[in-house]
Amino acid sequence: MWASIMDEIISQEPALSVRRTLDAKHYILNRWNENHDTPMDESAVMLFLCDEQCGGLTDEQRAFAKDGKATIYAKYRSAVFRLLLYREMLQTHQVSGLEDFFQVPSPPDVMRAAG
Repeated sequence: MWASIMDEIISQEPALSVRRTLDAKHYILNRWNENHDTPMDESAVMLFLCDEQCGGLTDEQRAFAKDGKATIYAKYRSAVFRLLLYREMLQTHQVSGLEDFFQVPSPPDVMRAAG
């Protein structure tokens, strides 16, 4: 449930949604090129990120891209969750600023739920 809420928040902010897609593309391409001699087609990756049924990737590339996409999307969900938590804690005077906020331990189960 938290993941879908975070995804909805990201999708409602066009610049953040585009940035997440571009970060996913760069992550996928860089990770693939580190371990493979044949580079992955950048246009095919962009098409795949927009629609997983498109893109002309091989099965191996498609699985790799799907995993990379999931990794980046989870990081973005976690970041949005932490920003919302920070805002709430700041407004309720539980923390005085970012430095104070980062001193507060994050319960692992809460962060897993967000990511």
